[in-house]
Amino acid sequence: MGDCQTRQPDNPSSEVAVEITDSMNLCSPTTPSSLSIFHEDILLAILSFVADTPFEIVGGDNPTCGRSTLTHTLPLVSKQFYRLTKEHDIFWENALLRLVKKESMWEDGMRRFVFDSKCDKIRSDILERNHNRNRRDKRTKNNRLQEQRVQAEVDASSQMSTTSNVDNLKSDNTDNTAKEEALLQQACDAVEAFPPHNFASCSGVHQCIYKSIVHDHLRYQGPVFYMPSAIRLGSPYGLHFFEPRYRLLMSEVMAPYPVSARRGERISPMVPSLLPPSNNLRQNGDDDDIKADLLNVLEQNQSLLGKYHLPTFIHAHQSPLRKNTPATIVQVRQCMVSRDGSADVYLEPIAYVWIDQVFERPGTGGLYEARGIRMGKEASEAYERWCGMAHLSMGDGRGRAQQLPIP
Repeated sequence: MGDCQTRQPDNPSSEVAVEITDSMNLCSPTTPSSLSIFHEDILLAILSFVADTPFEIVGGDNPTCGRSTLTHTLPLVSKQFYRLTKEHDIFWENALLRLVKKESMWEDGMRRFVFDSKCDKIRSDILERNHNRNRRDKRTKNNRLQEQRVQAEVDASSQMSTTSNVDNLKSDNTDNTAKEEALLQQACDAVEAFPPHNFASCSGVHQCIYKSIVHDHLRYQGPVFYMPSAIRLGSPYGLHFFEPRYRLLMSEVMAPYPVSARRGERISPMVPSLLPPSNNLRQNGDDDDIKADLLNVLEQNQSLLGKYHLPTFIHAHQSPLRKNTPATIVQVRQCMVSRDGSADVYLEPIAYVWIDQVFERPGTGGLYEARGIRMGKEASEAYERWCGMAHLSMGDGRGRAQQLPIP
């Protein structure tokens, strides 16, 4: 009988665990999931219909929130979705095409990205030229003439191609989709020619472009002038700054510009190290190729220079001064600073923003700094309608807690 007896387990729960493990191994499903039957390209196309990106849908109770299905929802569904959203750049490409077609704000942002990339490339060329100039041997006159001749041919060909691209973008007979794709291709070429600092952390070129537009264009940070008033985009108005904190504001905003800009004269656009022209460029013909590139870039972006390269700050004209409160980016068109530091300024509102963060700067006598997100066209129009009703004391029936009829 000793041979026929089986040893009982010391712990009864261990026997149950063995049975459960065996049943899981025998009954584990071998059939693939419903999503695995699709090819990856088909799955990417399906997900692209629901993969909205940060700040693509702006509005609601928290317009400054950057949450989206692509970054905060789909990656949590499954490991497969997480891999697709992190490794593939097609979602960001589709989002850029949608937003550029829908909002002029995003088109301006992409044009600014291309312009800034070209300016960074020119700055890099100037630094490299000056560095190599101190080390290279003196060239003979014939070699220099030959190099200039070859460079002139290259510049002529590149100028023709650039002009052709601009003409294609501005042609009325060109399809809108082709314009958007052409503009996006220019942005991609700019990334490849001079990769930005955030390129390494992105899944691809299009995500890098998207992040750059959000960081450098949609977001805006600057000093705050607070005074309740009625403001409309494109309607200039004048102010007199006499408080010490606002004297400091104007001195900081106007500091990069020449003295003439603070004496009531016309304020010209300024690009750091490039406009006005840098003293690092020689006048003897050695840097004519860089000067030609710079002149072409500036001539092709006159509208951007006049809109985004003049002194600006935030005029907070709604209360309370806190997160998600609307404010306005105003541009200084004319400035007259007196001897005592007070200033008479002529301002033009250029964009509305939702305040995201606001804080008081220490040692400034109460000067605030704010960071905000630009409103799109529809939101700006809705906000102006609400301001018009509020000015007439009509309201919209929703009260100040839900202040904006913004989609």
